[in-house]
Amino acid sequence: MTSIFPARRAPDNLPRPVHWATAAVCRDDENHPDVWFPVPTDLVAVEYAKGLCRRCPVQMRCRTDALNRGEEHGVWGGLDEGELRDVRKVRRAAAAKQAAREKQAAQDQQDAGELAKAG
Repeated sequence: MTSIFPARRAPDNLPRPVHWATAAVCRDDENHPDVWFPVPTDLVAVEYAKGLCRRCPVQMRCRTDALNRGEEHGVWGGLDEGELRDVRKVRRAAAAKQAAREKQAAQDQQDAGELAKAG
């Protein structure tokens, strides 16, 4: 069944924004993909990958994206697997602390409302 109304779609002739990862050092053909996934105990290989990340123009975007996606393996945004795990742990602790503060504030507000009704 066809509608009498035209389909409402965005025009497909608009230029698409360039993805940030196209400027990343890891997209360079000089580096084999295995460089970014070294054996965690191979400190030389891990430091080599992190060194490449340090000269990358999109290092922070990569790091943020990897943390948001929950990457568990490899070097992302200059952080190795252990460092990514540590940052996620700190983020979780901060989120839990913020949630506890918000819960306490809501409880305080509720208590104040009850006192106002009683008084």
